[in-house]
Amino acid sequence: MITLLHSFKPLRSLRGKIFLLIVALLLVIAAFVMVVSRSDVTQTVSTSEAHAVGNAVDLVRRDIEARWAALLNDKITAVRGGRRQLQQLGGTVQSVLREFAELARRGVFTEEEAKRTARAWINEMPLGRPRYAAIYDANGRVIASGDRRWIGEDLTGLTDFKGRPLAQAMYDESRALGRGFAMYRKPEPPSLAHAGESDEPPGARGETRYAYFGYFAPWDWVVVVSDSVQDVIDQVEMRRQQMNTALRETLNELTLARSGCMFILADDGGMVAPPPRETGLEVGVDRRTGLTLMQTLQGITASEHPDRLDYDDGEGRWIIEAVRFKPLGWTLAAVVPQSDFTAPAMALLHRQALIFGSTLLLALLLAWMFAIRIVRPLEQLTGYARRLPQQNLTAAANVPDHIAALPQQRQDEVGRLAASFLFMNRRLRENIGRLMQETSARERYESELNIARVIQTGLLPAPPRADAALGGADLYALMLPAKEVGGDLYDYFMLPDGRMCIAIGDCSDKGVPAALFMAVTRTLIRATAEDETDPARMLQRINNRLAENNPNMMFVTLLLGVLDLRSGHLRWANAGHPPPAVIDAQGQARLLTDRSGPACGVIPNTVYRPLAAQLQRGEILVGYTDGVTEAAGPGGGLYGETRLLARLRKPATSSAALALGLVEDLKHYAAGAEQSDDITLIVIRRP
Repeated sequence: MITLLHSFKPLRSLRGKIFLLIVALLLVIAAFVMVVSRSDVTQTVSTSEAHAVGNAVDLVRRDIEARWAALLNDKITAVRGGRRQLQQLGGTVQSVLREFAELARRGVFTEEEAKRTARAWINEMPLGRPRYAAIYDANGRVIASGDRRWIGEDLTGLTDFKGRPLAQAMYDESRALGRGFAMYRKPEPPSLAHAGESDEPPGARGETRYAYFGYFAPWDWVVVVSDSVQDVIDQVEMRRQQMNTALRETLNELTLARSGCMFILADDGGMVAPPPRETGLEVGVDRRTGLTLMQTLQGITASEHPDRLDYDDGEGRWIIEAVRFKPLGWTLAAVVPQSDFTAPAMALLHRQALIFGSTLLLALLLAWMFAIRIVRPLEQLTGYARRLPQQNLTAAANVPDHIAALPQQRQDEVGRLAASFLFMNRRLRENIGRLMQETSARERYESELNIARVIQTGLLPAPPRADAALGGADLYALMLPAKEVGGDLYDYFMLPDGRMCIAIGDCSDKGVPAALFMAVTRTLIRATAEDETDPARMLQRINNRLAENNPNMMFVTLLLGVLDLRSGHLRWANAGHPPPAVIDAQGQARLLTDRSGPACGVIPNTVYRPLAAQLQRGEILVGYTDGVTEAAGPGGGLYGETRLLARLRKPATSSAALALGLVEDLKHYAAGAEQSDDITLIVIRRP
């Protein structure tokens, strides 16, 4: 008897009790279902078999997608390898052209003789067909070519695969970036298009080519090294045939359910991987529609989830799951006889009928015995939990006696659950009190930050109107902090001699420390300007003051300038700050990339180099912080100087319109991404 009692000891666990109850209920329900819902059980098992077939279809489809992705990756790798070779050849050609230019510079040849010799060398360069080199000038006219039929031809009407004018687009891109790449379709030269003159095989006409374009600045030429992509196409086709063979071998060894199979049908009606001959699926006709299986499958359009079809060829009914893989123009089909689905279900019903019947009575008895003992304390805990939210959680807890006694009375999960409720009640009241304190402290902190933001905003001068106080200059400035307060700064003020002092900077770190450092820096700028107007010496004095007592090694990148509004002469100095931009009267933007020295506050006694520039009437000076160029988009890419210059080239009616337009473009580029750094701009147009 003692041994028997020990064998039932696990039943003291609530987990064991609930498991036993659930098993008993499942047995009763299963027996009832088998008696009155035999067809439902058959359908359930059949659905499971069908799901397994669907999983097999999905795995094969994913395998095809993976093979196709690998094929595309090989194609991309081959193209990139070809591009590297073209770039190396282009670099070699440009090196030789530089030698010719150097000979002309030293007087060995005249420049015209050097150019003529270089063109002759290009015309005779043995790269081997279909690869050759060529040169065209800024007007898009070919002046040398390994394919001599193109010498003297005008390329302005030729477009690349993106629809851009090939010659002009590559001239601009190579001139700006040093090189460019493009893919295009090579036609017959216009002068020979109707003459029938060609020394190339017919297959080369209208072929697809890709080329490297390099800008040769001394003579304003564009160097071209072009090659055909036919080798890449042939390589991809070979890999595709290998893929087809591998798929055929895989599907021939695959059996679905008991006698099902898979095959692949191409859009042209051909079989990439045919079904086994013994199935007769290739020649059979559906009795209901009069269509062959291949004709039925050609109407499949699904590309993600398989279409399910019924097919009856007179000898039996087949269940078909088909999915289309559009990139290859294939339809993957899995066909299984309907009998393969129902046979496992019937066998399962027969095996389990006896087991369900013998356990039915015992399951009901055990469920009744343990239900009362399990449910009663759970109902008590449920009532206590429902009343808990209605109590005043800031007052002392009032726990009923029968709930407080449960942890000692019950040594199973019910007792542990009751102890957890009591612990939760105690900790909840403690947390509520602590939360109220933290909420009050947080409100005070947020209030202090708002006050700090107002103070910091008040430290920065508001953009003035273009009036006599600024000599008619159109000036606008703004600062958008990434947090409640920021570390960027800008300032402008008139010096006693009538010139304007302009400053923009970016302090290290963010938040309150950077805001305090920014306030100190701006104060030093104003104080230094009282007896010093040279920007380089101003930076030196500011740097020494910031480095005197700087245990946290904070620093500030700073750009200082003194602008004479009448003459346009700009004296400036740059302490590690991003270079300012100048927009001329024609709307062209450039960067003043000189540096005077490192950021202020790091190395004491640093001597900064003075810089100078000239602003013509109507030209615009734009200062900015790295929060502009390093603004991140959703994909992680940075805004960058290239996009900044492109945006500044767009005409604006005023400095405010230019600055606000740039901020709007930054928001569009970020596409909702969180601002990672302070954004500051100062824009001034010389009157």
